[in-house]
Amino acid sequence: MARILAVSGVVLAVGLVVGCSGGGGGGGTATSGGTTCLSPTAKATDVLSSGTVSRAESMQAASGAEASALQPRLLLAVRTSRVALADVSQARLAAEKPLLTQVGVPRKIGLARDVAATASVAATQAQLQWQATASGGQVAAISISTGQAKGVRLGVLVRSLPAQATLRIYAQGSTTAYTVQAQEVLDTLQRNRDAGDSSDAARMYWTPVVDGAEATLEIELPAAISTAGVEIAIPRLSHLFMTPLADGTNVAKAAGSCEVDAVCNTSYTSESNSVARMSFVEDGASFVCTGTLLNDTRGSGIPYFLGANHCISTQAAASTLQTWWFYRATSCGSGVMNAGARSLPGGATLLYQSETTDTSFMRLLGTPPAGAVFSGWSVNPATVGSVAASLHHPDGDLQKVSTGSITSFLSCTLLSASTLNFSCTNSTQSGGNFINAKFTSGATEEGSSGAPLFETVGTSHYLVGQLYGGNSSCSNLSGSNAYGRFDVAYTAALSRWLTAAAGTCP
Repeated sequence: MARILAVSGVVLAVGLVVGCSGGGGGGGTATSGGTTCLSPTAKATDVLSSGTVSRAESMQAASGAEASALQPRLLLAVRTSRVALADVSQARLAAEKPLLTQVGVPRKIGLARDVAATASVAATQAQLQWQATASGGQVAAISISTGQAKGVRLGVLVRSLPAQATLRIYAQGSTTAYTVQAQEVLDTLQRNRDAGDSSDAARMYWTPVVDGAEATLEIELPAAISTAGVEIAIPRLSHLFMTPLADGTNVAKAAGSCEVDAVCNTSYTSESNSVARMSFVEDGASFVCTGTLLNDTRGSGIPYFLGANHCISTQAAASTLQTWWFYRATSCGSGVMNAGARSLPGGATLLYQSETTDTSFMRLLGTPPAGAVFSGWSVNPATVGSVAASLHHPDGDLQKVSTGSITSFLSCTLLSASTLNFSCTNSTQSGGNFINAKFTSGATEEGSSGAPLFETVGTSHYLVGQLYGGNSSCSNLSGSNAYGRFDVAYTAALSRWLTAAAGTCP
């Protein structure tokens, strides 16, 4: 979470109408491209005066797919090459530790480690010990361990890979694996190149998180597909020093003592199901932030996902995205992870990013788990003084809820691109791109970045922003929290995806 170094100035309340026209109540209308359309949901709670609101809807997983993506391993005895890295030195860990509490960056949870034994295509090909499968194909695997890690992500540099191949990622001894079709990997790397990135980073596929200090990459080729077409390297891995284990025994429990478990506040149970803990990789280092699944006015089920630009601002980073859903405590104050928590690997397509409102808007490439909720949102400017709440994962911990009110509009200036420190001054509704919220319960921390701010209107909660940063903390409960304005981002670009196309009705 980035830090607000100063908040000063005078707030002047100025009216501004953003979004579609129409009156309140069930008979309200919305205007799209000159076409008058009925309210998206035709319910009084779904339309606010002078604006558009999208309702929250429950997510039903397509074809019953589990978001964990873990499947039974089909091959239990594969000839495997083993590569072991030395333990991370205490000096290296000490060098990384200042970043864990450095204000102004997303919460770092993993460091980059080079893997000399598989750094090149030739070296990796020498490690692969191909063996015949019962179906007439070929299979080989490489196991890489990095001492003391809580989890591992392998960076697979792809020069060539047959589209018909199947990749499995798992820990040795496990009977389940993440199964990824090679075509999905190729599509991911093509998205990176289509975004204008021709570097090796764009050719790097980051595997899902495997809990523990070891991860195995298995490649299976069908009959008649030559092993010569497999030109890959594993030059780097991400050594995670904080990650949830599948059985919930390694929950971070890193958040400040003032933070409140989301399950303690039943008023936001539905919204809680729309908010996910998100992890991503940049240059081999792993980070966590918070993001939200968004509804559109059609209720189409497209998994649009909102986060912070200072977390994910490139397609290469979006391609590494892995989300955790229902990652919260079993009960208020228990500190035990909900057994229903699910992980969704597979990355996302970055649709829009902007420093102006610190917005990162994506489309998840996987199907969120059953029970996830598409959050409702409003393009009305937030109302100063209204009740507000934020659901977030401070320090990557179990989901928390902070409650308070919206206090002002802000104009914020980035002071340092390297630390993400920024300064804000109080502004007007028409001039500020950020919202200031102050909490009477809870705070925000690193890892909270991108978290949604929900404004209470009547008996409903609508997303009106995502967290940029602030000086709020458990030792500064009255501190500020700057949220990028959703209504401004919607007008700038998000309406292209979240509302009906011009000339059509939802």
